Amino acid sequence: MMSDLSIRDVFSSFILCVRSRPIVFFVYSLPTFWSYLIATWGTNGFSFLEALILVSSISSMALSVYLFNDLADLEDDLKNQELGNPAQALRVLGRDRVSESRFIKFIIFTGIFGLVLAYSINFTVFILQALNLILGYLYSAEPIRLKKRFLMKQFTIALGTTFCILMGAVAGGGVTSATLYMGIIHFIVNMGINPIMDVRDIRGDRIMGIKSIPVVWGPAATIRLYFASFFVMGIATFLGYSRLGLNTALPILVGLILVAWLYVSLPLLKRWNDPIFLNSLIINRVVPFYCIMQLVTLIGIMKLPF
Repeated sequence: MMSDLSIRDVFSSFILCVRSRPIVFFVYSLPTFWSYLIATWGTNGFSFLEALILVSSISSMALSVYLFNDLADLEDDLKNQELGNPAQALRVLGRDRVSESRFIKFIIFTGIFGLVLAYSINFTVFILQALNLILGYLYSAEPIRLKKRFLMKQFTIALGTTFCILMGAVAGGGVTSATLYMGIIHFIVNMGINPIMDVRDIRGDRIMGIKSIPVVWGPAATIRLYFASFFVMGIATFLGYSRLGLNTALPILVGLILVAWLYVSLPLLKRWNDPIFLNSLIINRVVPFYCIMQLVTLIGIMKLPF
């Protein structure tokens, strides 16, 4: 009976950790799946089992990285929470819902499990996964701690998502022009979006010496960067789609999505200093449009009847 209770307790603790980091699946797992699907499209190379292993590998790796970040940021998160940042309340370690020793075991387990799954696909995927894992740990680990270095926080996250898309393409048979386009767009999106989240944490980042874009350039410039990323994505799409062999539906859809995304983001110009509003904007507006953008490349490789 004690053993059953112990196993149940460990499992419930792990689920708490997973639920505290849903961003893992939207930012890393989903793009990887779409990249794999695009790479295998029309080749009869799609395997549901391989796709499941790939997504599980990416999810496990990303969860390990984010949990390690929570561990490294524990003291900073507690200070942020004292400053009134509601986002820190979502982190289970800071609320003592999971013991630190168990938390560390989850970090180690998910990291190793992700690597083992990656190796079962092929060696190239394993190497990319290992590089991504190392990059993710360096993001939070002292003394390097990339997240505290100017521009490196955004660059590391954007590069991590690009690695995931490359892993999906390699697992599916190789990098294509469509998966390359997908990687470029996601890199641009993440470079433009992530600084918005840092606007929410600007007070705490200043106190803790984190040189985020809002801290160095200021909130106004960060907001401009966010909106500028829409135009960069649009220009990249309209200039490059024909050379990549993608259909005409791609630039039309991208244009419509970016206009709608831009429109729902306009309140940000007046309410950027409201952390509750920023959380709502990211969860209810940014994430859905980010997910929709992931589907566009798949539609772009389809043969249209017109």
